[in-house]
Amino acid sequence: MSNTEALQWAAEADDSLARNEILTNDEIIRTVTADDDDDVTPVNSVKISHSEAVTALNTSLQWVEEQNFEAHENMLLRRLRDRACELKIGTAAQKK
Repeated sequence: MSNTEALQWAAEADDSLARNEILTNDEIIRTVTADDDDDVTPVNSVKISHSEAVTALNTSLQWVEEQNFEAHENMLLRRLRDRACELKIGTAAQKK
């Protein structure tokens, strides 16, 4: 880098700093933790049944197998599907 390029880069950096507000640590924390409802994503209040979860996981498992994912990824989906099946069976047994 030539001296001219270095001076130009330094001038641009100084201009950038002059445009940006410099905040203290406390000001940064207050800014980040301030209540801003615009950034809040609403929580999905729709309940997904165990049966729907099993169906979705079966579809996902089929897709993963078609895409030749690694075995540990396949096993994770199988474990999730099996857990959803257990919950489905447990819920059905409680209703009886």
